[in-house]
Amino acid sequence: MSFTVAIVGRPNVGKSTLFNRLVGRRTALVDDMPGVTRDRREGEGRIADFEFRVIDTAGLEEAAPASLAGRMRAQTERSLDLADVVLLVIEARAGIAEPDRHFGGWLRKSGKPVVLIANKAEGRAELSAVGEAYALGLGDPVPISALNGEGFGELYDRLRDFAPLPGDATAEAEAAEGAGGRPLQLAIVGRPNVGKSTLVNRLIGEERLL
Repeated sequence: MSFTVAIVGRPNVGKSTLFNRLVGRRTALVDDMPGVTRDRREGEGRIADFEFRVIDTAGLEEAAPASLAGRMRAQTERSLDLADVVLLVIEARAGIAEPDRHFGGWLRKSGKPVVLIANKAEGRAELSAVGEAYALGLGDPVPISALNGEGFGELYDRLRDFAPLPGDATAEAEAAEGAGGRPLQLAIVGRPNVGKSTLVNRLIGEERLL
């Protein structure tokens, strides 16, 4: 089963810190200066027993397509196409900024499942600011501290809600694709008059064989 999570949000809200926490090493750049992540980074993420592909993206900003910021946004949009679920990261201490509202609306229109992440909520001291996040119309925010690892139990539950369970239609389709897309083929053999044709008729639900 393949499951991909994309981390998006405006610059300097802790996306790369969250990425590093999920992949378990300092792969992405972490800096107080906005916009240090200019290319998307990918890694194998994990929370407890749940493993998935995770993509760290550049900060979302409105910009002309030919500009550096515009190319960074285009990279983020491509990451969105690859994702099964999107983590929109906001900063709990700062509350909702206008770019958060803009890109929240953009994600709602995309039709992708979104989990709203209120980062930098250390010790749950910033829960009053988290309440503003409901204005984005993306459901209940998940307060976390990517730096300290707080709140990841709730994030685990929310991500598992979107992951296909083994044995469901999605997982079975992926398994079939991995096997070349061929249907399962059975051969029924045995000596004459032991009921082979009766068994086939029962399996296909019709009396086609004599």
